[in-house]
Amino acid sequence: MRIFLYLLRWHLVSVYACIKILHRRKDQVFFLSRQFDEIPFNYQALIDELEKRKIKYKVLCKKVSSGVNDTLRTQGNYANSTSFVKKLFGNLSSSLKYYFGLYRQMRLIATSKVIIVDGYNLPVSLLKHKKGTKVIQLWHALGAIKKFGYQTLGHKDGVSPMVAKILKMHANYDYVISGSEGMNPYFAEAFNVSPDKVLAIGTPTADYMRTKDEDKTRSIYERYPMMKEKINVLYTPTFRNDKRDHTKDLIASFDFSKANLLVALHPKDELTLDDDCIIKVNRKEFLVSDIIKTVDYVITDYSAIMLEAALAKKKILLYTYDYEKYSKDNGLNIDLKKEYPHLTYSNSDDLVKTIVNNTYDMKEYQKFTDKYVTKVDNSTRAIIDLIEECLKCA
Repeated sequence: MRIFLYLLRWHLVSVYACIKILHRRKDQVFFLSRQFDEIPFNYQALIDELEKRKIKYKVLCKKVSSGVNDTLRTQGNYANSTSFVKKLFGNLSSSLKYYFGLYRQMRLIATSKVIIVDGYNLPVSLLKHKKGTKVIQLWHALGAIKKFGYQTLGHKDGVSPMVAKILKMHANYDYVISGSEGMNPYFAEAFNVSPDKVLAIGTPTADYMRTKDEDKTRSIYERYPMMKEKINVLYTPTFRNDKRDHTKDLIASFDFSKANLLVALHPKDELTLDDDCIIKVNRKEFLVSDIIKTVDYVITDYSAIMLEAALAKKKILLYTYDYEKYSKDNGLNIDLKKEYPHLTYSNSDDLVKTIVNNTYDMKEYQKFTDKYVTKVDNSTRAIIDLIEECLKCA
């Protein structure tokens, strides 16, 4: 496996050297994502502003298949040569598509002055770019409640240290965008950058969560008319690789006479919910961000979606039934049980009682928002100003 990765690295370096010679760099911004097939919200919000300022841009969004992603990460049980080869050739079609897609990525990187990514991207981090090229890491979440990137090296659910070293994981960033000053240290660790490169200016998502859209709210109420009658609670948990799930325990504890329970599972979660008492949110029909704006409480666990909920001024509750296991396997940046004990629950019965009895701890909630919610009024404009600055100095 080590030999294969070094050969891949040498090959891409050689090809990119030729591409840089053949293609001239332009005054343009290149948005690159391996998280989505469609343009994500943060990118689209920035693109809209770039068009107003008549700044040229290119976009390439191509979601990497889970097979290729697991092969490159070689996490957990995959971190050995035999399993690596099996996974590589078991996903041969996806691997070849990913490989040939790298050529287009390298050409667009070589011809752009500013590169914006929302996750780890192989050619962006691995290769040496033209002098003056600026790379901005616009992470797809506003914060990092759970550890990620370099923070998880050596963890069961983390990336192999060998792969991270050979493929230069999260290298070449000139700026990393953080959701708040409180999150800066965790972002610096996760991306392995100096703290001065982390800018706590938030993302367009932060701007969006502060706004109201009456038309979308009306559409949600029309789709789920029962929401007009009671307290509304949204449950949206983190996806777990081992598929452990306590959603049904929460449903069993819930008091449906006093409140509605909306459930929005992660897109990769295969759990089937047939309970007619709950409202199953269709993610293809509504953005979870819009659902958050219509509810009173948001229940999650280790997801940064709690920051979006706080921006929308929604009460957050944390259902952390596997706290010790998750802390060990993945790791947490915030000791939720210690810092926010009255927002964190391992027992679904106690969590539901907090809602039904109206005993929510607003002081502890305010303590969380004061530390971890962005204070920037217009994050979109702040990032566009940064892009313009990068274009001028590149």
